[in-house]
Amino acid sequence: MKTNFVSASILFWLAFLTSFSSLAEFEAQLTNTTDIVIQDTEIWRKINNKPDSPPASLEALKYLYRSSPPIKTSLVNQSGAYVARLKLNNQTNEHASWFVRINANFVDQGLGFWESVQYLKNGVINFSQHGDINTPKLMHTQAFGLPLSQQESGYLWLYIDAEHYALPLSVDIMNSTSFYHKQFITNAVTLFSIATMLTLAAIALILYVKTRLTVTLACSAYIGLHGLGWAAASGLIDDMFNIQSINTSYLGIMIFPFAIASASQFTKLLFNFDSLHKRLAKLFNGLSIICLIAGLILPLLSFSISFAISHIIALIWVPLAIVIGVKMLTYSDFRAKYYLLGNLLYGLSMFYYILSHSDLLTGQQHAELIVMLALTSDCFCILLSLAAWLQQKKQDYSHTYYQARIDPLTHIGNRYALSEALTQVDDKYIITFIDYDGIKQVNDKLGHNQGDALLRYGAKTMANALDSKGEVFRTGGDEFVWLLNSQSFSNLPSAVKEIEQMMALCQNALQSKWPQSGISYGIAHAQESSNQSECLALADERMYQHKRSKYQRPVVEDV
Repeated sequence: MKTNFVSASILFWLAFLTSFSSLAEFEAQLTNTTDIVIQDTEIWRKINNKPDSPPASLEALKYLYRSSPPIKTSLVNQSGAYVARLKLNNQTNEHASWFVRINANFVDQGLGFWESVQYLKNGVINFSQHGDINTPKLMHTQAFGLPLSQQESGYLWLYIDAEHYALPLSVDIMNSTSFYHKQFITNAVTLFSIATMLTLAAIALILYVKTRLTVTLACSAYIGLHGLGWAAASGLIDDMFNIQSINTSYLGIMIFPFAIASASQFTKLLFNFDSLHKRLAKLFNGLSIICLIAGLILPLLSFSISFAISHIIALIWVPLAIVIGVKMLTYSDFRAKYYLLGNLLYGLSMFYYILSHSDLLTGQQHAELIVMLALTSDCFCILLSLAAWLQQKKQDYSHTYYQARIDPLTHIGNRYALSEALTQVDDKYIITFIDYDGIKQVNDKLGHNQGDALLRYGAKTMANALDSKGEVFRTGGDEFVWLLNSQSFSNLPSAVKEIEQMMALCQNALQSKWPQSGISYGIAHAQESSNQSECLALADERMYQHKRSKYQRPVVEDV
């Protein structure tokens, strides 16, 4: 293994020295175990007068080659048509399958011509974005097979045209083992990342359908648009649907501003900036508007300018997101830890990705995969921050719901809780309306603290007396209502008698502490009325009858 590596290194540098003396030609001595990477400044020639259509024959391509000057700088961030010639020599004594990989993301036109010295087989290979149906599927780059017979040599002619070369335009010549290994890793990581992002986006969208919360929709758009963008930029959409009308690999850059607009809105809603930080809310709203406008005008601009604008947006967004994550973490915001972790991973990978699109880092062939894995992790963290937000909202809602339906003094259900309970009962229920006696005397003589203690003690006593037979509610002041299930009793007469006994026990318990107190009540059941409101009104009326009967003076007839 070490010997092969040394041999490959020697061959590479010998080839580099050869190309340095003659920039027009690179000779690769192929073996079964050696992969050769040819940098862009070694072989490519710039076609200044680009023809209206790509060369249809080898002779036309040779003419372009002879009339084009060699380049002296890297092709990164350049555009246009280029032509190259590689001299290849298969030194093996058997038929060998080689693969040529063109390290370019966006290829409008790509043609390869093989000119064999020993055999008459001048074949043409179309590896353009629209014509790569018969080429191996390799995400993020273009590749084609090159079978060579034993001891076969010749020239590989290449023609490529693109609106933007995001990476140094290198050519890799790989044996079948290396290519299939790279194909598996690259495609597996790409498909895993895209499928994960789209699945997470679908989960967030389902949450939106169920909750109708705008933050879930923004999260779904944030994650989903990133997934769709990478599906386009990697060439997956073109490979799946074979779209001929447009070059779908450009759509990733076009979609990116909309993804950041969604990310801005998600951040604003996640941290509730509209109510807590008005200035930050305005900042993210402004960024969303700018990104939306940029996304609408990008298709009208050249792709190189669109590429630059999208990267500028990324350079603005990533530090801003990290700063917001740190700021919210200092406030002990539980959502910030997931948000910050995800954006840190994404930010570091984007920094590496942008550097790989320059002359500062050359030969970096896995920048897209690193960004996609980091972005997938970021999407997981974003969904976790959303889950934490929803959990907090659920707790806030439960607390609000509890506060709205629980009497704060007695800690039993209030009038709203009674209304909800009445709507849920069937036609087998009993209502008991209760009013305390003597509560005014307790307040006047002993103080309101004792009056409150009487209400709390009475509520607890009644709840214990009811046990599982029903619920007790405080509807206001010293008024209480029992809602009982008549099926808990053998029959209605016995139910009424048992309720009266429970009332007597409660009254005795109250009078043992506050002798001047007492209980007046009225009982009604479902069979006596057509609905719950009528039954409650009937129990209320009977309670007042019971109260009046206590204070009526006996009538003495004259003798």
